[in-house]
Amino acid sequence: MSPSNKSCTVQVTRVFDAPIDLFYRAWTEGAHVSSWMKCDPEATMDVAKWEPHVGGAIEYHMFKPGVFEARTTGKVIEADPPRAFAYSMDANPAIGAPELTIRIALSEVEAGTELTLTHSGLPHDEMCGLVEGGWAVSLDLLKDVVVALLGAYASTRMANKKDAGPGS
Repeated sequence: MSPSNKSCTVQVTRVFDAPIDLFYRAWTEGAHVSSWMKCDPEATMDVAKWEPHVGGAIEYHMFKPGVFEARTTGKVIEADPPRAFAYSMDANPAIGAPELTIRIALSEVEAGTELTLTHSGLPHDEMCGLVEGGWAVSLDLLKDVVVALLGAYASTRMANKKDAGPGS
């Protein structure tokens, strides 16, 4: 059996009550990524490079002292604002992981934004389970980041409307 037949994929879809552009921003700005993309809320995520254009570098270090540590490098393989963003993660022999791909697809729906995350190339079912649990935590944290961005967005819109004067 070839290695590609052994791999598995995690796919998660969630709908959030917030504009699509805020989700794209949360996925493509390293400062935001560092606050939500972690499999444990108490972990630290240091983003060294997050270049959100095709061919751009991805480099980060996620860790929780005494529990786990993961250093990741990769490159952006798709950037289609605000609809899609994808990157590959270089192989990590230390954990037996081949090159992996993470892709998000965003679409506007009546309730806000639908996000579909696909993490493919995982080497076995056990890792799929771990990754799925990690993404569940990360997406909960992402929701918090987008809520904060939404608050800032609403404040800016109100300030701009006030500055424009009556009738705007």
